[in-house]
Amino acid sequence: MEAAVRKVLPKDEQIVAAMVGVYFSLYVVGKGVSKLTASPPPPPAPTPPVVATASAGTGAASKFGFEPPTFENFTEWGENAENWKAWEAFMSGPKFDLWADGKL
Repeated sequence: MEAAVRKVLPKDEQIVAAMVGVYFSLYVVGKGVSKLTASPPPPPAPTPPVVATASAGTGAASKFGFEPPTFENFTEWGENAENWKAWEAFMSGPKFDLWADGKL
């Protein structure tokens, strides 16, 4: 048997590479067979629908004391003088310090 193998693969490195190839092929065939014979996973359980709750705003008004502007509403927000008053009160008050320290 060894003489027949040495006739085709004369170097030791070639025999080692062939054995690694044989082992890898056996691994791939074993994985393929196990995937073919495995039963399909059960379908996921249905999740209950999410019920939306009504809220007065985004919740940011209670955190900062005013509704902060966004890119979409900055123009309208800036035209309201009350928003600027609330902004200035926040910036000069103790809530700003809490926010800057990460406590708010």
